[in-house]
Amino acid sequence: MTTTPASAVRPAPPTRAKGIYYARALVALVMVAAWAVSSVTGLLLWLTPHGQGMRALASAAGLLRSDWTDIHVVASVTAVGLTLVHVTVMRRGALAYLRLVLTGRRRVAVPVRRPKRIVLVRAALVAGLLVAVPLVVVSGVVPWLAADGPRSGRALLLFALTKRDWADVHMVASMAALAAAASHIVVVRAGLVSDLRLLATGQRSAGRQATSRPAIRAGGA
Repeated sequence: MTTTPASAVRPAPPTRAKGIYYARALVALVMVAAWAVSSVTGLLLWLTPHGQGMRALASAAGLLRSDWTDIHVVASVTAVGLTLVHVTVMRRGALAYLRLVLTGRRRVAVPVRRPKRIVLVRAALVAGLLVAVPLVVVSGVVPWLAADGPRSGRALLLFALTKRDWADVHMVASMAALAAAASHIVVVRAGLVSDLRLLATGQRSAGRQATSRPAIRAGGA
């Protein structure tokens, strides 16, 4: 029996990731960026309603309120669309988390086991996002479609709420969704790091070093 030194063992060359992984990584990163832009512009518009702070809003980056509104709408539509794509791609995991929250099981055929705490946290965050995002969309569309003007905030809209009330609901729902999304990113940060590495280097994970254990082959002594 003879042994081959560890230095002679060459690590396997990195394999090229499938196109679906590139698409999924790009969708996830652009989705995060779109939600960030939507959150910043939405907060700016909410803090400066019609008739208050208009001059300060107009002077910010040289854009008018209508320009900030257009940016917010485009970013929000992009973020919601990419979120739907992301949920569709990750639908198995999302359904498993929803089932865990509702029934205590991740799979129907699997015997009941007490899940780990981190799994429960992920499930709660995903379920919260699936509830908060539709509320964000509805509460944003209602005041956006309403008439605009200095006194438009006093007109009653859906469910006897004014435009300003809907804006408040939209902001609260958006902050809740943003908090859940940020927590979700922190919990699954390994996936985000993997997506960044994939787009930057073409590899989903860092190359592993060869083990120091010597390889054994048959042969004469």
